[in-house]
Amino acid sequence: MNMDKPLGAGLIAFGLAGIGVTMQISVRTFNDDPGPKLFPMIGFTILILCGLGMLLVKSAAEAKPGPDRGALTRGTLMFGLMVAYSLGLWIFGYYVATPIMVYAFYHVIAGAGRRVPWRGAVYALAVTGAVHLVFSTMLNTLLPTGMIF
Repeated sequence: MNMDKPLGAGLIAFGLAGIGVTMQISVRTFNDDPGPKLFPMIGFTILILCGLGMLLVKSAAEAKPGPDRGALTRGTLMFGLMVAYSLGLWIFGYYVATPIMVYAFYHVIAGAGRRVPWRGAVYALAVTGAVHLVFSTMLNTLLPTGMIF
């Protein structure tokens, strides 16, 4: 079962819909400020390009009889972690939820054969610190605060 073509078409449709919604954002900006449309437009354009790549490139997965059970399990776990991360940001805030969830993402992505606990902890602290440095310090934006912390 080849899912590349339907997924590519879905990415293109989602990207076009996102660009349509983004174009409806109307906010006054100062002088040359790109405003809140810039980053969503970049993200949706990348989705469209990736979708086109999936549609136009012949995949090697066409010879496979069905989806890999391990990949399907990891994908489901990653989706669950994304939902848990959004709830964690809402309840606990950025500084508590992010290191825990980055460690959990590392745990799922690395797999049982390559998983090293201290490496996951280093990644979690590095990603949390880097995002804090870029967004909070350099861009002077507020990171999510939760209801508890």
